[in-house]
Amino acid sequence: MIALAIAGNDLFAVSDCELKRPAPSYTLDTVRQFKSEYGPSTSVHWLVGTDTVPDLVHWHKIRELIDACNLTTMQRAGYPPPDFDRFEPLWGPKRVEKLKRNVVETPRIDISSTEVRRRLAAGEDVSGMLHPDVIAYIRRRGLYR
Repeated sequence: MIALAIAGNDLFAVSDCELKRPAPSYTLDTVRQFKSEYGPSTSVHWLVGTDTVPDLVHWHKIRELIDACNLTTMQRAGYPPPDFDRFEPLWGPKRVEKLKRNVVETPRIDISSTEVRRRLAAGEDVSGMLHPDVIAYIRRRGLYR
């Protein structure tokens, strides 16, 4: 479905490297693999939603991950801006500043995957929420009924 949603946009690509890697698959391993494949000077941005920020303390080798890539936080409707200052005692001021620099203001569209699945199950319209090719794929395969 992701491949369908980004088809025709050369700025995006889908990778299945995490699916091919034996479990558990960690984000840091993926970032390192991309740097190995595309060169050490490649700037990797790992996107997370604001709702994920409180859970970052539980991520595998989070300090190394912050150092290895640009952990970029996307603003999300219904959530306050991320509060990275509380992590300074854990991760240090340089990492916290890096996280603060990598916050992306996005349109606050209040759409959740839970709501999309609910609408699909109810047979409701999702045309403003999903790419038309993705909707067609879901319908052809009878997903989310």
